[in-house]
Amino acid sequence: MSGNEQFFGIVRKGDFYVFAPQHLEGATVKLTTTWIEEPHATESGVIDLTEFEGKIIEVSGRDKGKWIYSAKVVEEAGPVLSDFLKRVFLKDEVRVKRCALVIGHEKESPGIINKKRNVSEFEFNEQLYLLLEKRVKHTAIYRVLRRSYAELPDDINELDPDFIISLHCNAGDSKTSGTEVLFYHKSQAGKRIAEILMKHIVQYLGLPNRGIIPKTSQDECGLLLRYSTAPCVIVKAFFMDNDTDVERAMENPEGLADAFANAIDEVSNKVRMEHLPIGNDIFI
Repeated sequence: MSGNEQFFGIVRKGDFYVFAPQHLEGATVKLTTTWIEEPHATESGVIDLTEFEGKIIEVSGRDKGKWIYSAKVVEEAGPVLSDFLKRVFLKDEVRVKRCALVIGHEKESPGIINKKRNVSEFEFNEQLYLLLEKRVKHTAIYRVLRRSYAELPDDINELDPDFIISLHCNAGDSKTSGTEVLFYHKSQAGKRIAEILMKHIVQYLGLPNRGIIPKTSQDECGLLLRYSTAPCVIVKAFFMDNDTDVERAMENPEGLADAFANAIDEVSNKVRMEHLPIGNDIFI
């Protein structure tokens, strides 16, 4: 539609709170697909923004007071841009916490592979991330793909997240089953994050609760837990070499993504974070 403008803003309670252009900054408007020449049909074309609640979006349309006509949602802003815009335009509000979500392993070295379903640890967790990213409502999510394990803590620290969750799976004797979450043994914030994630994941999957497990810097997986400056946990939601565990996890990927997303938002709302220059020996 010729003459359309571009608008940026955040969805709040189903309405569109405008950041830009400047003449509409701070205004709350509704979106309708109807033309500006058809004001009598405005209500019939209202766009339902429920799926974008709390998200920053770009909208194309024509402004007329409390409505944007010929409206179309162009795209949803990514987590980095979203966090930046919220800092600029919502600076008087509580800052949205930032979670670095690490996809365990790499494409070329994908970790454990379940032969029955022909799925690797990396592939499963990458797909899980794509699902849960769209479900998190109150947290800015940053996806982290590792270059190398040794470089991983520094790469994450450069993002300056509030907390870190690394997605992994477990392996044993093909019979061992269950969920566990690792945290740095001196991090009280990490322990609380682990408890929240364990609660949501076990409640959804229904697999044995193997507990939250403290780790030192000398333990396996300890490097990331110790040398990330924000509280960090490593989630091993199920055993990739146990076919029953894998079938349960893959039965409804959206349900598992919901469990993770709800846990992440609860962490943002309930856990007080602290950062240290080196490591995360956090006491709160």
